[in-house]
Amino acid sequence: MLRTIGLILHTLWAICTLATGAFVGATVGFHSGGWIGAVVLGLVGLVIGAVVAALPLEAIALIIEGL
Repeated sequence: MLRTIGLILHTLWAICTLATGAFVGATVGFHSGGWIGAVVLGLVGLVIGAVVAALPLEAIALIIEGL
């Protein structure tokens, strides 16, 4: 039961971080470089989101330390 809840939470975390990374990258890229910048920085944001999704505890610790 706990393993299933952990898997669901990790899946939700992964979806949120991937979407957020791609959105922020595309938004910054569009404002700074047009459509090409949006595509390139969107992919960069997607990769960064994937790294954050793979290491949720470390990412949360970095967020808490940053505050």
